[in-house]
Amino acid sequence: MANATILLVEDEDALRGLLTRYLERKGYEVIACADGNSALTSIAGGGEPVSLAIVDLTLPDISGETVVAHLLETSEQIRVIISSGRPYTVEALPEAQRSRAAAILKPYLPQELIATIEALLGPGDQASIS
Repeated sequence: MANATILLVEDEDALRGLLTRYLERKGYEVIACADGNSALTSIAGGGEPVSLAIVDLTLPDISGETVVAHLLETSEQIRVIISSGRPYTVEALPEAQRSRAAAILKPYLPQELIATIEALLGPGDQASIS
């Protein structure tokens, strides 16, 4: 679903830049953040509605788990992809939130990321958080 806005929370500069460019070429609007606090501030600012967040678990300021929990608790519509270099399962999330989340293990292929995004957003899904 192109035209959706994605919040990308990734502390590795090179990877954040690469993913931002790739997602923008695929038609997504991207809000890129280098740490958890800037991601939470971005969401709290009430700017562009966010349909999906891609959150690295290892961030320099607060844990990715904290960011994920905040996103899922503050909006029943947002979808979250948990990105990590270590195995992670959505089974760690509260049962009511599991259907709105997916985990992807780094390194992953760009096609895997797009397939995960499309699986969470679905065709015509207008999920967002303002």
